[in-house]
Amino acid sequence: IKMLPARVTLVSTLRGMGRRAPKQGKPPILPPSKKVLYHVVHPEWESPRDVEELLWRRLTYNNAIMSLREVWRQELKAKETAGTGMEHMREEEERELDGLLAAAERHNEERKAKRAAREEEEMRETRGEMLREIEEKLEEDRRTAENSAKEVRAAIERSAHFVNRENLEESILKALDSPTVYDYAIDRSGKKYIEEPPVKYQEGTPTRQKGRLYEKTLGPFKAADAEKTTVV
Repeated sequence: IKMLPARVTLVSTLRGMGRRAPKQGKPPILPPSKKVLYHVVHPEWESPRDVEELLWRRLTYNNAIMSLREVWRQELKAKETAGTGMEHMREEEERELDGLLAAAERHNEERKAKRAAREEEEMRETRGEMLREIEEKLEEDRRTAENSAKEVRAAIERSAHFVNRENLEESILKALDSPTVYDYAIDRSGKKYIEEPPVKYQEGTPTRQKGRLYEKTLGPFKAADAEKTTVV
């Protein structure tokens, strides 16, 4: 026995490991073999007595079918002669279909008329609702315009007493002549004490105020300035 070198054996083994095993069977381009082209069915063996019985049954079945066909053919011919055949049935079906189509057409016309009346009523209601909304909107706009006009007229009337560039000097002199005092105090009994109005011109040398030493304190001891009304 001749042994192959170890290097040749290793190369052959590595070359075979990278190859895939071929698929079984013939290539698809080759024709099939003769044994798969045809498959002849060989019936099982039957006794002659059973074969005769089966042939007799087949003959009887075929004769019965032919007799039924003949009977049906004669019945159809009799019905056609009497006016109740296939043609008559076809005419009856056509008349029934025409009647159903006419009934469906009448039903559709009735539904169309009802739908038109309903849509007209809905359109009338929608139009009336839209007109009411428009009237309400116009009435609201009219009231808003009247209120705005009243506010504008009142503002114009009040503007006669507003201080502007033309009557600024006059307003200052008037305020100095008749100043409005907003300082007041309330005691525990609810009496209100108003501060004396300031003098227009300072007489003498004004005293220099130091801290809160010369601030005025409204109280019961100034009975002349106290109002006799009780705050509610």
